[in-house]
Amino acid sequence: MTKVLRKYKKEEIATRILETAIDLFFSGGDGFSIIHLAAASEEVVAGLLARKVAVGGGISSARERTISALEEIHAVHGSKRTKKQIGTYLNFVRNQTKHHSPERDPTEIAVCLDLEVERALLQAIENHIQLFGTPTEKIIRYINQSWTQIASLRSAQPGGQPDLH
Repeated sequence: MTKVLRKYKKEEIATRILETAIDLFFSGGDGFSIIHLAAASEEVVAGLLARKVAVGGGISSARERTISALEEIHAVHGSKRTKKQIGTYLNFVRNQTKHHSPERDPTEIAVCLDLEVERALLQAIENHIQLFGTPTEKIIRYINQSWTQIASLRSAQPGGQPDLH
């Protein structure tokens, strides 16, 4: 097998990683792996968005907007939190499953894995759409499935699905 040195665009890498995370999601793959793949894509795209902002175009990443919104919510309710504290909270599952410090980290974590998977995928998807403008077919499939699940959950609740007409 011949090994070939090739250049890859970071946009292509981020898209491939995100689509792999989505494939893993649809195949019932490991949630922690999905989180880490989505996070890797999200971080690359966030850096590309930051570059756009620096040259006078584009907007901030999904993570930056989430942190700002949570910072504002905490301030309104009198429980001021720094951007760093909020960022640490948002990255808790990812960091606890990627790093381990024997002196301070527990050997177990409690997590709602389905919610963390959804948050990681949606954050990466939001950044991807921000950067590229158009979602890929796999992203569209994930979004459609999410909407279908939400509609199904709502219709199963007392009072059913709200009328949107």
